[in-house]
Amino acid sequence: MNIYLLPALTGSSLRTKSPDNRLIIPTYLDNITDGIHQDLCQSHKNTPFITITRLTGPMDQIISRLIETENITPPSANLLIAVGLNASTDDGYYHTSQGWSVCNNTSSKVSGTLAESLTTAALRILGRRAFSMPGQIPSQRHLSQAALLSVLPIPAVLTLNLYQDNRPDIEYLLSSVGRQAIIKLHTKGIMDYLSLNP
Repeated sequence: MNIYLLPALTGSSLRTKSPDNRLIIPTYLDNITDGIHQDLCQSHKNTPFITITRLTGPMDQIISRLIETENITPPSANLLIAVGLNASTDDGYYHTSQGWSVCNNTSSKVSGTLAESLTTAALRILGRRAFSMPGQIPSQRHLSQAALLSVLPIPAVLTLNLYQDNRPDIEYLLSSVGRQAIIKLHTKGIMDYLSLNP
């Protein structure tokens, strides 16, 4: 099994910042994805059948390459986790939308089970921060990222780890406690999924 990890960055999101310019999205997501990769590699260093692969580059290009690779190999148990941040809009102002969410492709029941494991971990680790306000939907940019996952022939999820245009979320994401919580919820969610689906 290969677990692919990548920051959810498309060509249009490579220059995105929080309204106060303190949270540089590509740098932040790279650091979080690196932390998840390190934690998973450490946890699975003695597990010969699981490989953790950290992918880099714009998500649209990576997914195109993965489609070619995965379509020429026999059906596999590989997984993809794209790590992103949510946003109310791309207008550069603060908003009040809040919460953690996950989108999954429907290539198999596996992506739904993985999404459930990640959601359970987010609720445990983030507590009330994980709850979204009723009626919130991901921005158009994140809907297009989720659509990219839908064409993959392997189970895939996109996590949206709080809001890059919500002032309290930005403060939390930039704190060492917040960074560790985002890394930990991914590591725990993936580990819980693997323990239930060996």
